[in-house]
Formats: sequence, structure tokens, C-alpha cells
Amino acid sequence: MSISGLIEQQVLAHPDTVAVHAPGHPGDEVSLTYRELGRAADRLARVLAARGIGRGDLVATSLRPGPRWVTALLAVLRTGAAYVALDPADPLAHRRFVVGDSGARTVLAEKADALDYAGLGAAVVSPQEAGADGEPHRAVPVSGDDPAYVCYTARSGGGSPVGAVVPHRALGELLRPGSAFRPGPDDVVAQAASPASAASAFEIWATLAAGARLTVLSFDTFAGPERLRRALVDHGVTVALLPAARFHRIVRDRPDAFGSLRALLVGGGVCDPHQVRRVLRAGAPRRLLQVYGAAETGAFAL
Repeated sequence: MSISGLIEQQVLAHPDTVAVHAPGHPGDEVSLTYRELGRAADRLARVLAARGIGRGDLVATSLRPGPRWVTALLAVLRTGAAYVALDPADPLAHRRFVVGDSGARTVLAEKADALDYAGLGAAVVSPQEAGADGEPHRAVPVSGDDPAYVCYTARSGGGSPVGAVVPHRALGELLRPGSAFRPGPDDVVAQAASPASAASAFEIWATLAAGARLTVLSFDTFAGPERLRRALVDHGVTVALLPAARFHRIVRDRPDAFGSLRALLVGGGVCDPHQVRRVLRAGAPRRLLQVYGAAETGAFAL
């Protein structure tokens, strides 16, 4: 089943459960239930479909983390297209390169950022263009070989970044029931990765496919280890994925920062065994996993 189909199952089964929560994100919706997420994605999908976006197309997404961003990604998938992940905080030259190199036909961006993508031959669409509720948008069927998203990563040895195309089949393996990495319906998963990273795909789709809650942590949450520890507890976060460098910085000052978690996944580098032992002594999460491989394969390996 497609990602869109998995989430639609949750919309039908748990319509009033909170799907995305963004504490302290001014200017964005505070939270969306599964019903609200599905309806908002349908509205935006209709806008994209009216512009000719469909199966096999690429849509670049340049939106800040929050419910609006998650809605936009789901809307793209519901049209049968794939999204090209951008982070508005990245340098403009890099973002323009990604849009041009990928051949994206459309860029989803806030109105204030529209000029960033002028002259690239791609239409810029704001999520605010989505109108009022109408008939549900019928999700376009896709195959396992169709691309789900494109993630640009640094090229080994330097040079321009290269786009890794992740098909629905690869992402589906990560989301299948029984996967060691898939959250449960009672989990609250932290969204902490850059919108342009493959890690964000795991955070979003593994969470929503399971009917769990995605809590978007603001950038300043990571200003200090104690601030992060309090945020994890205050928001009831049970699952988090962090890059190894950030994990090491936090553990140096607060090795007990992750003690409230059910599972902590660490990727993007090798864990320092000394720091891991400090976590285990100070009060470890129930599961501490070193993972790798998501950027290129859409799957994690232990």
C-alpha cells in the first residue's frame, strides 16, 4: 500500500487523534488531527492537480517544519508525484541548484520566499492557495518503483550534491508493521531533522503510518542539553532520531537527557562507545540504536 493509503487508513480509524503537533511555532497551526491533516492535504492536492501535477512529476518543497510542511508533503504524494526536499534555511544557491538539477516542475514555498526560485522555469505555489473543503481528492495510484521523494546529499570527495531517488517500495519497507524502527500508535515522535534530510522522511512517514503523533521541535529546543531534556519530557516524546554529532554534544553535558524515551535512534555517523556507556550508566532509553543508510536507500540498517 502507498504512503498516502497508509495514512488514509489512520484518518478513517482515528480521525480525532492528533497527527502533528508544533508547540511554540508562531504563524503555523498548533496541531492537526488526522482528519484535519487529510482534509488539508486534499485541498492542496487539488490545487497541484489543477496545475497538471501528477504521477511521475517532481515537486520541490521549501517550507519550514510544522503542520503546513507535513500537509504539503502528503498533498504531493496524493497527486502521485514525488517531493524534492529543501530546507529554506539552507543557502539560496544550494536550493536553486537542487530545483534546477532535479527538474522539479513546481516549488511549494511561502509567498515571501517566491522570488528565491524565480527564473528556474518552475511554478511557485503557496500552500495558502488551497481553498475551502470540497470533494475529497482521490489519491493517484502509484507502483513500488515510482519515486516517493528525492534527497540531495554531499558527494564523496566534494563537488556538487547528488540527488538520491527513493522509491515507494524502499520507503514501504521502513514502514511495514513489525519493523524494528516503526513507532507504535501510542508513540510521540520528535521531528528534529532538517526538512532536506532523509531522516525527516522517517520521522514523518513512520509516525503517521502508525497512527502516532509527530511533535515538531523548534530549532531553539536544541540550544542546550537541559532545554532538550525538558522538552522531551514536557511534550511526552517517546521516540527520537538524532545525528551522531548532536548526540555526542548533548551527552557530554547531560548523559541522562534521553532517559525518558522508549527509543533513541542515532545516525549520520559512528557513535562514540565511551559516550554510549555514559548514557547507559546515567539512565538510558529503553532502546538505543545506531542506524545508517537512510539517505541512499530509504531504509535503516543496524
